[in-house]
Amino acid sequence: MKALVLGGNGFIGMNVVRALVQTGHEVTATRRERSNTLFARKLGAKLVQADLDQDPDLPRLLEGYDVVFDCASHYPRYSLDLAAEVAMARRRARRIAMAARQGGVGRYVLTSSVATVGSPRAGRTLSTEEDAADPRARRSVYHAVKLAVEEEVLEAAVRGLPAVVLCPTGVVGELDVKAGTGFVMVALAHGRLRFYVEGRTNIVDADQLAAAHLAAAERGQVGERYIVAGHNTTIGEFLRVIAEHLGVKPPIRRVPVWLAGPIATLDERRCRARPGRSRRFLAREFVDIVRFGVWVDGAKATETLGLQSPLPLFETVRKACRWYERHRYWKPRGPAADST
Repeated sequence: MKALVLGGNGFIGMNVVRALVQTGHEVTATRRERSNTLFARKLGAKLVQADLDQDPDLPRLLEGYDVVFDCASHYPRYSLDLAAEVAMARRRARRIAMAARQGGVGRYVLTSSVATVGSPRAGRTLSTEEDAADPRARRSVYHAVKLAVEEEVLEAAVRGLPAVVLCPTGVVGELDVKAGTGFVMVALAHGRLRFYVEGRTNIVDADQLAAAHLAAAERGQVGERYIVAGHNTTIGEFLRVIAEHLGVKPPIRRVPVWLAGPIATLDERRCRARPGRSRRFLAREFVDIVRFGVWVDGAKATETLGLQSPLPLFETVRKACRWYERHRYWKPRGPAADST
């Protein structure tokens, strides 16, 4: 399979690239002009520079591939300007989808998000692909952006784009260079996570998600969405598992969502006012993810795509912790430092 991975130096993109290379496929991956490619260069794929928002030769870039994995949909840095972020997300999604059609790609796999899935219908406890997002979620920048991208791609599928959509839950694993989802691990390891926002979540292993991408390219049905899930849990339990591996105490102070939202917004405004000098400690997107969090049923993806059963949650956490330690995000400590 000749594959192109858009966003091939991002967390999910690099995991997809690694899985493709390890299974013998011919892989090209895109990167931004000033992106950090330290880890991406080691994966064995051809790296090409591409501006997905400006490049006039985008159809030519996508031409001739059996499958294009879009792991580069717009990801808002801040949750402060809903209209602008959604408009940007739609423009990029529409542009890439059109270029993919013009380039004649054989299959297009979009990495979306479980944020596009809503609460389960009456009588059920788990959400599926049939459950539409809560209308209130469209007031969340992160959720609105994910919904906009998915809508553009599914509309393109109706017009002939051979697109399949994956909706992963919270992804944990190796190659999370910027410590996105893994930020809680780094913060716990350094004793800086003083509080948390409780809510429902689902955690999926990055390796399982990468395998789902390959399976979607081969067996996914055009125009269909697939929730790629791991374990339904809570934020508190997830933190407890991490703390146990690190040999530290989990945070005990819980901040309610209604208070965490304004705090996160103020924190983002502070960071935006000091570009390059501050990092968000509490991202608004995380608060919104918890606020609208659901427990999900990943049976459709498991059965249709032929995915294996997920690893135990503690094993996924253990793998991620060992990767962070190996790359000096914190000093080795406790059970996670075990080299076996």
